[in-house]
Order: sequence, then C-alpha cells, then structure tokens
Amino acid sequence: MFFKVEKRILELGDGVYTGVVAAMGLDNASPKEEIAALLQEQIKRAAADFAEKPAKEDANIQLYRNAMKEIGINPSKYPCSIEAILNRISKKGEFPSLSPVVDLGNYISLKYRVPVGVHDMDTMQGDLWIRLSTEEDCKNEENHVDTDVLKPGEPVYVSGNSVRTRRWIWRQMPAGRVTAQSQNFVFPVDGFEANKETIDAACEELVALLEKLFSAKAETGVITKDCAEVRFGPMTEEEKDIENQIAVMLKGVAQSTSVPEIREKLMDAKKEGRPLRIKLGLDPSAPDIHIGHSVVLRKIRQLQDLGHMAVIIIGDYTGMIGDPTGKSKTRKQLSREDVERNANTYMEQIFKIIDRSRTEVYYNSDWLSKMTFGDVIELAAKCTVARMLERDDFNNRYTNHLPLSVHEFFYPLMQAYDSVAIRADIELGGTDQTFNILMGRNIQRDYGQAPQLTLFMPLLEGTDGVEKMSKSLDNYVGISEPPAVIFEKIMKIPDNLIIKYYNLCTDVHPDEVARLSKLLEDGTNPRDVKMMLAHEITELYTGKEAADQAEEHFKLVYQKKQIPDDVPVLQVDTGAELICGEQLLSALTEGGYFKSKNEARRVFAQGGAQINGEKAADVKALSFEPGAEYALKMGKNKFFRIEVK
Repeated sequence: MFFKVEKRILELGDGVYTGVVAAMGLDNASPKEEIAALLQEQIKRAAADFAEKPAKEDANIQLYRNAMKEIGINPSKYPCSIEAILNRISKKGEFPSLSPVVDLGNYISLKYRVPVGVHDMDTMQGDLWIRLSTEEDCKNEENHVDTDVLKPGEPVYVSGNSVRTRRWIWRQMPAGRVTAQSQNFVFPVDGFEANKETIDAACEELVALLEKLFSAKAETGVITKDCAEVRFGPMTEEEKDIENQIAVMLKGVAQSTSVPEIREKLMDAKKEGRPLRIKLGLDPSAPDIHIGHSVVLRKIRQLQDLGHMAVIIIGDYTGMIGDPTGKSKTRKQLSREDVERNANTYMEQIFKIIDRSRTEVYYNSDWLSKMTFGDVIELAAKCTVARMLERDDFNNRYTNHLPLSVHEFFYPLMQAYDSVAIRADIELGGTDQTFNILMGRNIQRDYGQAPQLTLFMPLLEGTDGVEKMSKSLDNYVGISEPPAVIFEKIMKIPDNLIIKYYNLCTDVHPDEVARLSKLLEDGTNPRDVKMMLAHEITELYTGKEAADQAEEHFKLVYQKKQIPDDVPVLQVDTGAELICGEQLLSALTEGGYFKSKNEARRVFAQGGAQINGEKAADVKALSFEPGAEYALKMGKNKFFRIEVK
C-alpha cells in the first residue's frame, strides 16, 4: 500500500514535506492513562497560549492557511484540522478524549501545532492519496457533507474513490474515522519544507511513543517534491521482491531516477515476464581495471543476480571521437586497432565481475555505421546547441575560446542513440556521465521508447581516503593483484570509508550493511569490521580459500609481527665477485620488488631494513655465512628470505 501526493499539491508553499508513520496491531480499545495525561497537558498549554490571541496568528498555522489559499480553500471558513482543534480549545478550554490511538495523534498535533491524521488501513480501498477529486469521486454519495457537495478538483485525502478528508486537511469524513476495533493505522503528519524540522520531530516522538505504549514497531517515510510516494503496511511476496530489488539497485547509488518510476519499470517488466536490459557503455581507452572502475560493474552483477540482463556496448564508433567529458581540449581519436585491442583486454577483466551468461556484448558500429546522412541529421535535430552548451566542459571551452569541434557534439548523441538501438531499461555510469546518460532518456522518448532508468555511481576514493582511486596516485586496489596485497590495501583505508566501500565494492545486502554501520555507531572496533570488509573484497576476486590465507597472512605479519612462510626467496653467493649487498639489491630489483637499486638502497640508508630483526643501514657492509638462511624485512610490509651459497 502507498501514500501518494499529486503534483499540484506537492508544490504548495515552498514544497510539501509530509511525514508518514504506520504501525500495525495497536490496541485501540483499552484505555491508556499515559496518553490521556499527555493530551490533557497539551490542551492546558494550548488554552493558555491562545487565551488572548487567535490560533491563526501562530506561525505554523500561517503556513497552512497560506497553502490552503494557494489551492483555492478559504481557511477562515474551512480551517485546517489543527487550527480547528485550537479554536475549540480557546473557546471551551477542553477537547474530548476519543480513543487511545486518536488521542495520541491529537497529542502530537497539539504539541507541534501541525495537522496529524489517523487512518484505519483495513478500511482503505487502495492506496491513500492526497489529490484533486475526480468525477468518479463525486458519484459516491458518502463523499458529500450535508448540502456541501463534493465537486471535481477539490483537494482531498482519498482511498480508491472514498474520500477520507475533505478540502485537504479540513474535515474528516465518516469513511476516514477509526473505531475501537481498528488495529492497523497510518498517521500522515502534514507539513512543508519551511517546517520540516518540526515534522521530523513530531514523527520521531510519535514513533517512540508507539513503541513505548503499544510495543509496536513503526514504519516511517517522508513525502517531498522529489519523492511523491511512501510505501507502508503489509506486502505481498511479489511486492516484497520488488522492494528488495529497489533496495539492491539503490545501494550506494549517488543519484537515480525516482523510486516510483523505478518501481513502475520493475512491475511492468515482471508483468511482461522479461528481465530489464541494463546498459553499460565502455569507452575502450583505458583497459586496466581496479576496484574504483569496478563500482559500476559490481552494480551490474547485483542486478544480474536478481535475474536481469547486462548489455555491454563497446564504443568503437564513439571511441573514435573520444569522450570529451571533463576535457579542456579535443580528445585524440583512437584507431580501430587501438579500440579493438583495448576492448579485448577490457572484456577479459570485466567477466571476472559480471556474469557472462547474462551478458550481451555489442559494438556500436553495428548500428551507427549503418546510419545514412539523413539519419544523422534526424538525430542531430533532436538536441539544440544551447542544450549541448549546458555541459560544463563544452561551455568552458566555448566561453574561453578554446577549440570545440562540431564532431564532439555527436558523442553524447551517439551514446544516447545506443540506448535506442538496444532498447535499454537502465543505464549505469559515474556521476561524471550525468549529461550523457540523461541524454539517452530524452532521445528514447523522441524515438517513441519508454525512457531508461538512470543509476549514477559515486567516484571511489583510493586507499589514501582523499583522492579518486588511480594507478598514477598509487592509491588503487587492482582486481588482479595477489590476495595478500588486496587484503592489505583494504586494511589501509580510513575508517570513515568502511561503509562506503561495503556499499560500492561488495555485493553484501543493504540490510547487512546497515547492521554493520550500526555496529560501528555503537562503538565496535573499526578494525574488526574492516577485517571483514577486506576478506569480502579479497574473496570476490580470488576465492574464499585465498581470502582466508590472505587474512592469516595479514594477522601473522601485522598483528603477530612474524615473517610468513611463503615469502620470496633471494639468493646470495659469497663466492661471487660482486659483494653480497649489491647482489641483494640486484635480486630485489630483478624480482620486481623495487623499481631500482637506488630505491632499495634508500630503504637501507633510511633505517627501514632489518636482517634477523636488527637494523641494517649500510648495504655495502653486509656479510653472510655460506649455507645460512636469513630473514629480511624491507619497510613495514615486505618480507624475504635470503639463502646464502
């Protein structure tokens, strides 16, 4: 069941901000003295506050009066519910107790001076809406009040065609009233962006009291201009599946299409008995993948595991232009050979992450190369130059008189047409691809297709916790690195990135990530949670056995300060002409453990080298006994064994 608000009403004031609290299994028949006492306390307070001034002068009430005028309601003739309650209290000094649940709603309403509704879920005929009344609503005789006939276009709370509250938040109708037998309730707490802090506080206290006084766990949500619906109440198995898919889809996402549109797309696909088609376009210019690159690929894998189909587009045609995103000058065009070579390297790596059996792969030359000049003109006509210059990189180059070639405008158009060609349901990309991917939605509409959903993944900071993950900054974690290296690098990330890495770099379910986040908030040692994270990521790319070994290796080296058994072996010959120290430097360099002899020599000179636990600063003075074996530690985490002939 959903609570939904129509667009016209969402835009009232500076934007609606309505809290939604739902709770099941409440006892509304047995008196609750604590609620009665709370209500009486607020009645006395209100009587004192409005003894000398009318309720309409209250700053909160003014928000509602102004909004009601905006939508064509005379608030003096039809005051909102909280103003009506305050007017009664100021005149009579009292307000009746009705039932425990309704009294609780009235207590919250009086304390925070906001309208609070109480609706029986079981009497609803469908979703609960705030919308303008329709002809069908008006045909229902129960929706009229005496001679006050409901007319089309009146703002109402309604379920099905049964009006529960007239004139938005004025009068509750018989259909909306609860009884002593009612058990399942939804509480709308109406408000605006201007008093959102008040709405949040009211909802927070309502939830706390429902738990304390009724032992009920409440669901909560918020309606805003950007989120026009909230789900509440019991779900069918099919609905649970849809909501789970949405949770997985949005895990770690920076921006996305609205949840209602995502839900509708998933439900339509389910009815049609087909998987969603998830588009990922690859610009084959940088073929080496680290876990920063893998953020989008992991999201695709999560959606594949839910039964959907990945559609990988190798941008051989777009690659010949080069993606101009974020560039201050025209990109060098790639040759066909460069594109194919990079694409092959890329595909070898991405199938370490995504499911090959649920993946289709295309080159966009399959359709772009077949377009006639007339087709190109038709495509180009669907976007204005002004729209193109909304892109910061294009605009900056244009305003600074830097070269901006006409062919670069075709990159976002060609990428957008890819969505048309494969009939994409979803497109993923980084936040730096927002313009290109949204262009895909627009072009699909122009070609008569349903617009694709969009999922924008955030950029991932590297192990330094500051800069974007990059090989050039040496803050990356490669997906093909040895298990011990992956594990160790993850253990180096700052504690404040643990949950972000869980969200972006693992397939752990959002509910489990939320549990781990709560553990950290409650004081669990971040090292322990990070150890689980390191194991999770290492296992994704190397398997469980290798991850177990990497964890043991880390504990041995960093916690127990011991040298592991499987370290590299360096050989030194005391009978050779070259002194032992130079042989050692050569072995360290030739084995790829250091870039140069000078780099290794500096570790010795700076006191970072130990042989059998003792510092060895002068590499030239090293001497070894023939037939002996030595343990060498270079820096914090490089270990070797030296075998001497």
